[in-house]
Amino acid sequence: MNTVTITGRFTADPELRFTSGTGKAVATVRVALNDQGRDKAVFVDLESWEKTADFICEYGTKGRLFEATARLALDQWTDAEGGQHSKHYLVTGPYQFRFLDKATGTDEPEAPVGDG
Repeated sequence: MNTVTITGRFTADPELRFTSGTGKAVATVRVALNDQGRDKAVFVDLESWEKTADFICEYGTKGRLFEATARLALDQWTDAEGGQHSKHYLVTGPYQFRFLDKATGTDEPEAPVGDG
């Protein structure tokens, strides 16, 4: 089973884009995760789709504390010079993401509703 549960903070405001083929919403944000037992953080990109992406972009700001269950994904590509590259990132979905702090001055729901 490819599932991780993480708690971390947004390092920036999330970015929303739409896929070219279907026009589905995709949000990405870099997050900082504490590396237990060390004074360092682990940084990774978090991706979400559709209603979860809308929720994260509407209420997510730099510094927000969150908890998510996600799957680990891998992108691999070859650059123009023939170099091989890869990047791991996390993908979270509906009912798998929630903020652990409250945005000031909003009526923010606890979590996004399911996609679809």
